[in-house]
Amino acid sequence: MIVLRLAHFNTKRILRHRCLRWTLAILPLVVAIARAVFAGSGPVLIAARLCPVACALLIAAVLYTQWAVDSSSGLVTGFHSTPLSRRALAVSRVLSGLLILTAQVTLFAAILLARFRG
Repeated sequence: MIVLRLAHFNTKRILRHRCLRWTLAILPLVVAIARAVFAGSGPVLIAARLCPVACALLIAAVLYTQWAVDSSSGLVTGFHSTPLSRRALAVSRVLSGLLILTAQVTLFAAILLARFRG
């Protein structure tokens, strides 16, 4: 249960920053709109297929940066002095990344579904 609360805490910390929130939303939004507008374009089809991978890499970069900032500020050291394991901290970061990735892919799929449905 503590892992889920930490994942919620990490997700809230990421989404609290307006610029970061828009950056995470812009990538699937732009690729999905480009795919909807330029349906027959080869490079756009490749970009649409690589969009989930790019989203995952973007989230990994954000989580790594968050971890680096937490390490330099001493937050990670504070967590290590609690009874939490390093595994629980890592799993909470992974869960927050999966939650954000799910939201990005859902946005991407919703735009494509609205454009290409029956």
